[in-house]
Amino acid sequence: MRFTHTAAAFGLAGLLSLTACSGGGASQAAAPAQQKNQELHDLLPDKIKKSGTLNVAAGHNYPPLVFLDTDNKSVIGLEPELMKAIGQVLGVEVTFSQASFDSLIAGVQARRYDLAIQAMLDKPERREKVTFVDYFKTSSSLLVQEKDAQAIKSLDDLCGKTAAVEQGTAQADDAEQQKKKCTDAGKPAVQVLVFPDTVGCLQAVSTGRANAFIGGTPTITYQAEQSGGRMKQVGEPYRFLPYGILVNKEDQNLSKAVQQALQKLMENGSYTKILGKWKMSSGALDKAVINGGES
Repeated sequence: MRFTHTAAAFGLAGLLSLTACSGGGASQAAAPAQQKNQELHDLLPDKIKKSGTLNVAAGHNYPPLVFLDTDNKSVIGLEPELMKAIGQVLGVEVTFSQASFDSLIAGVQARRYDLAIQAMLDKPERREKVTFVDYFKTSSSLLVQEKDAQAIKSLDDLCGKTAAVEQGTAQADDAEQQKKKCTDAGKPAVQVLVFPDTVGCLQAVSTGRANAFIGGTPTITYQAEQSGGRMKQVGEPYRFLPYGILVNKEDQNLSKAVQQALQKLMENGSYTKILGKWKMSSGALDKAVINGGES
């Protein structure tokens, strides 16, 4: 599984120990190798069939969905492992290109990537631009330092405080909406710090620059567990929606091929094994669907 660096160096050194690998993830196969399905392979665009390669835009620092192993080179996590299995069913090699979250939709639209996967919620406004093949159900949560765990339980508690969010995410929108909600109620506004990736958000909270990181629940839970008690996941998760694999809206056969390949992984038990390996079984979907998010 190759990973192409299409942006600057990862710069994970400043993440302290928060994204340390929980051990051995890259060396443990969660599911057996998949058999090529010729019928689904035939659905692929000619360019992909000719090259034998599926170019997928992905992240690198959103554990346990995707992150670097302890060698600081190997990309591991639920998303790359799931995409690799989908590629095997389709009979092609999967290569990954690093891309920022807020560039994914435009990259798929412009065909810089065949697909993209990076914890993106399947939302109506996004479906106007790309097609989603849903692979996991999730929610949003808050991460704070232990000392702030009693004072901050929800977005409403962020008035007059500072929140870190990743650029282009639904949580960035949540922070801006909460900012307005605070001022409309005559309270101090939320100070919103926007970072290009999760690393910046975690650094901001760990150093006290931000009071809270608003992010996807899988990563918030993981970081809290990895922090040795320094960080706490607080309050109740909110807004339950699926994550989806992004496909160009014009590539209907590619969407169908990916959806049906994922469905085969669900039926043969590989999907369950992959989620179980990364301790994310609670987010399992019953069926692979296209554009199954909120209407």
